[in-house]
Amino acid sequence: MDALRHTFEQRLAAALPGVDITLERPKSGELGDLAFPCFRAGKQLGKNPVQLSQELAASIAIEGAQLVAAGPYLNLKLTAETRAKAVLGAILEAAPERPYGFRPANGKKVIVEYSSPNIAKLFTIGHLRSTMIGHALAQTHQALGYDVIRLNHLGDWGTQFGTLLAAYTRWAQDGNADLERDFDWAEPAPDKRRTPLFRLFQLYVRFHAEEENDPAMRDEARGWFKRLEAGDAEARRLWSWFREISLKEFQRIYDRLGVSFDTLAQGEAFYEDRLVPTMQRLEDAGLLVEGDKGARIINLEDVGISTPCLVQKGDGTSIYATRDLAAALYRKEAYGFDRCLYVVGTDQVLHFQQIFAVLDKLDPWFKGRMLHTPFGMVKLPEGKMSTRKGNVIFLEDVLDEARERVAAIIDEKNPELADKAEVAEMLGMGAVVFFDAMNDRVKPITFTWDRVIALDGDTGPYVQYAHARIMSVLRKAGGDWAAKAQPGACVGPVVPFEPAALPADLVGLEAPEAQALLFELAGLPGAMTAVVEGCMATPLARQLVAVARSFSGYYTNCPILAPENTPTVRDARLALCVATARALRQGLFLMGIQAPEEM
Repeated sequence: MDALRHTFEQRLAAALPGVDITLERPKSGELGDLAFPCFRAGKQLGKNPVQLSQELAASIAIEGAQLVAAGPYLNLKLTAETRAKAVLGAILEAAPERPYGFRPANGKKVIVEYSSPNIAKLFTIGHLRSTMIGHALAQTHQALGYDVIRLNHLGDWGTQFGTLLAAYTRWAQDGNADLERDFDWAEPAPDKRRTPLFRLFQLYVRFHAEEENDPAMRDEARGWFKRLEAGDAEARRLWSWFREISLKEFQRIYDRLGVSFDTLAQGEAFYEDRLVPTMQRLEDAGLLVEGDKGARIINLEDVGISTPCLVQKGDGTSIYATRDLAAALYRKEAYGFDRCLYVVGTDQVLHFQQIFAVLDKLDPWFKGRMLHTPFGMVKLPEGKMSTRKGNVIFLEDVLDEARERVAAIIDEKNPELADKAEVAEMLGMGAVVFFDAMNDRVKPITFTWDRVIALDGDTGPYVQYAHARIMSVLRKAGGDWAAKAQPGACVGPVVPFEPAALPADLVGLEAPEAQALLFELAGLPGAMTAVVEGCMATPLARQLVAVARSFSGYYTNCPILAPENTPTVRDARLALCVATARALRQGLFLMGIQAPEEM
């Protein structure tokens, strides 16, 4: 497909010198495979775009394709044979180091900062958004040839630790034996309500509940954080322990999600020794001014931001803006990146506007390299979730519930299925992660169990079922057909497949349903590019649904293993099955979802 796109672009450029050539993808294969909208070119040339599309259709010829004027659009429509060869060839002949959809990124380096949970707090369903959006962005950037650095900027410093230290010393000191007792973190599914981390969560909620009636407790918390920043031995000992037990719990969740980072421990505290140099650099640049009660701020009104950026509190303690500035300066030195993505919720939009504006003032190198990728928050029907108030939905509860619902369906419909527990985990995870991806990144999500764990409709299990159905067909076909659709060892950001030979004759793929499936498969590289450009997994999720839906029509209307099929037709249709399985598995993997062989 890349070669045909390039040829189309070249012919258009020759016919329209000096005109920007931008191609689009029609809504269906019946309209064509590629489209050139003539609006801009017509305006530039002083021609009616409808007339221009007709003139181009009459003057351009491409072997194996028809040029069709459709109003103001010039559509390139491939013949059935050309489309089949182009799409199947691109998928089957892709190599592990150049997966389907690969685009050379010319060595560009991208940092993706995602997940970033706060220490001493359990994962809620809200953490899933940053974690899996960021994971998909990192996976897809790498699959497209970028050099990717995956960072987890842990919230392991700040005023919240003053709250925890105050709460712990108030109520838990006498219960150290209970809170610090040995806990078996290797349990396959430990009860989170027995973990030390859950006990810390309870203390955190209790402190915020009681401080509503005792404002002096807030000063107590601030005092503990000041002691922490000043290096107080007891504050540091407890903070280190809070951090240690949190990292153990986080790693267990990440292992379950299949998510990894280049560094898990490089959180806010990592930049503690860089805070003073950062403040000095801001001072030297003449950016710091004094705010209320001795605070240090940076005015940004000259760049259209009315709220100043607070970088140091009146008591001399740092704020997360200070730590984000220190982190950005460190990352420039350590990585020399081309782009840095911050996958953080919409409630931090102003914060990142301020941080990026300060960095631009401090060093022009940062301009255009920093990007906040905001996402809508997860809400409960009764309103916003709040860790302080304790009204949260824990992520593991959602994953466990999804797994149990799937397991019940398996027991009812396919009780003899091998590895039932493993398949139930795959499908449950697929339902939860895919649901999040199908929702527009910037829109908030209202959590309801039935919506998040849906197993029918445009869902992860629907796409996973399409893959399992294909694998069943390939196993029945015998030979090495199933092996062609199975990857080798999982390496890097994609599922690696060994190149497979394209059948010499593709007779049997002329049917509309086969052509519709080929058209949707051809849309996956564009969906991957859209993930990178729009910083969300939604285009990929929707394209996978379109592929799965098209395969259903193909499976129903184009008998694959029918006895009356000639060997040539059978091989061509099986090759399309192999290509579809590979594409579905790769797309799901980029989103952090596994593709089961059986369901």
